[in-house]
Amino acid sequence: MRWFHLMWLYCVIRNVPLEACMHKVPEEGSKRGSRWPAQWPSRLEKAPYWLNSQVGVYGKAAPEDFAADYRHWKNVVSQSYLEGMGISWSSVRNVMDMRAVYGGFAAALKDLKVWVMNVVPIESADTLPIIYERGLIGIYHDWCESFSTYPRSYDILHADHLFSDLKNRCNLRQVIAEVDRILRPEGKLIVRDNVETINEVESMAKSLKWDIRFIFAKDKEGLLCIQKSFWRPKDTQAILSAIV
Repeated sequence: MRWFHLMWLYCVIRNVPLEACMHKVPEEGSKRGSRWPAQWPSRLEKAPYWLNSQVGVYGKAAPEDFAADYRHWKNVVSQSYLEGMGISWSSVRNVMDMRAVYGGFAAALKDLKVWVMNVVPIESADTLPIIYERGLIGIYHDWCESFSTYPRSYDILHADHLFSDLKNRCNLRQVIAEVDRILRPEGKLIVRDNVETINEVESMAKSLKWDIRFIFAKDKEGLLCIQKSFWRPKDTQAILSAIV
């Protein structure tokens, strides 16, 4: 009944009658909320029943979209991230998917002892209910603003075609500065994006004295893995950019 207590607290704080905050169970069996979710881990791997009549983010029928997304990330994680990036996953605890769609990346990490925060950008399709239905955790966020977390909170940040979208709305340097704030030293940033954006992120990472661990490009698409370093300027070294 913890959900009820949280709802009650919300209504008290907002001075809203409790009845208005109660979820009404749909009478139609195909509607979201009319059935209990499947048990773990089957709920993680199977498309929610209420997606059947919808169109997915990538243009296919939503259940087919969901299944294709999960297959894609299982293949990427097993064939690339677990072995080809030089990441010691045994030392990884907190992971963030900065542009989660269906939560497929987080689902592909289910056998690892990691905690994944799925972030749905505010300008993206609203897929957070699907992420919750899978038994995962997530949040909405505008990456042109700072993220509400302590500095150095995450071991790995994952950005799949996020930065190229953000360039149309805000300064990419400010986003990378926020990445620098929330990523711990020796943490990794994994970027999948077009080659132009990959080159921009690589250039900014080098200016921060980060280590380029892996870079690959093919057919105008690229993959980049960067490690945040412990670098600090020497006492006698002048930082010209800081001199006005």
